[in-house]
Amino acid sequence: MTVTEAFQTFKSELELPERKQKLAASAQQDIRSRVANHLYVADSLLTGSYARYTKINPLNDIDVLFIRNRERVGLSTDGSGIFSGRALDEVSDAVNKAYPFTATVKKQSRSVNVQISGLDFGFDLIPAWLRNPDGYWIPDTDLNSWLPTNPDAHARIMTQANDRCDGRLKPVIKMVKHWSRNNYDHIRSFHLELICADIFSREQLTNFPIGVAIVLVRLPNYIGRQVMDPVYGVSRVDRPLSADEKTNLLLRTNSDAQNSVDALKLEAAGRHSEAIEKWKYIFLGGFPN
Repeated sequence: MTVTEAFQTFKSELELPERKQKLAASAQQDIRSRVANHLYVADSLLTGSYARYTKINPLNDIDVLFIRNRERVGLSTDGSGIFSGRALDEVSDAVNKAYPFTATVKKQSRSVNVQISGLDFGFDLIPAWLRNPDGYWIPDTDLNSWLPTNPDAHARIMTQANDRCDGRLKPVIKMVKHWSRNNYDHIRSFHLELICADIFSREQLTNFPIGVAIVLVRLPNYIGRQVMDPVYGVSRVDRPLSADEKTNLLLRTNSDAQNSVDALKLEAAGRHSEAIEKWKYIFLGGFPN
């Protein structure tokens, strides 16, 4: 097997299987419908990496936005008079009524995570209010406040970046997410997408191994840097890291950056088996033989 063939196989294996896509599509429609029987929902929609086609397994947090109003509000709150914590409580209560015996519910700072018995994936349910002039207000109980977000704009950013890379960016993002998950998992999903988009706004993405190597080489420049939402600039996209977390991640990233460069050199010399072994070490599982 050549390195190119190995990466093509890797790309295919990171894609969600058709059966799982159909199950997820059916389950997200079901949960949207059932929750709406116990909670006023003007509309609902898929958001996050699942909707942006940059999601990898496991599907434990498919994002669903529950839109709770019909008229846009321009306040720095949701416009309904309830606190952010209460907005999450209402979603949690509705889920427990919709799935009284099969749902495991966990409230998070901005969403309610739901795992349903019998499904090998879960959901993050996010209450939202239409924001004037665009986007949505979502709760943040850590700040006891409301944050603006615009998932449609986020999706456009990633679609445009992927188009500029002739469709190669999103597969590379999935590969780098796989690497990140196996290496401390300190970089948030959307943050990693924005990092990759920024890198390839200045670099050529000619193929998958070169693309992953470029990300690993450039990634240390982004680790530990605060990054704000690209649309409104008021909420952090990055996960704050402790000194030890930053040090460990930088050490691993720099090591794998050098390993990826070595892998490219081995490939260029026609030593594909050795190059593939390097990539297997970098990804720590999941890369084909």
